[in-house]
Amino acid sequence: MTTHVKPTHLESIAPTDPESNAGASKLVTCIGRTYRFESAHHLPLLPEGHKCKNVHGHNYRVEVVISGVLDARGFVMDFAEIDAEIMPLIRKLDHRLLNEVEGLENPTAEIIASWFFQRIKGCESVRVYETDDCWAEVKISQLS
Repeated sequence: MTTHVKPTHLESIAPTDPESNAGASKLVTCIGRTYRFESAHHLPLLPEGHKCKNVHGHNYRVEVVISGVLDARGFVMDFAEIDAEIMPLIRKLDHRLLNEVEGLENPTAEIIASWFFQRIKGCESVRVYETDDCWAEVKISQLS
């Protein structure tokens, strides 16, 4: 059995009551979850002769990052709550022709990432992988 002990160097920067450190910068914690689905698509706005204009498929991987302050349970969000929000989205896309899904008529990786991002509360970022090496990410800008 493993006992989890909060490291002493974190005690001064991670209060259990976020209001107790009102004058300091707010700590934000991020958690992530990865999902997978398989779908086909074609990119209708590409010129004739481009291979991605033809219908083809991918084993997509979606990485979702949620950020926030810890709640009374010590969570940004329970992973089961994230699943309850995201799995219905995954089911809309899995084994489908993405072009037939509302909002994904031109389903580039960038547009798919944005589609997810707009539908997930508290979302910090979404990264969509079409392959192990090709991805697109939508995130909250840190620019002032």
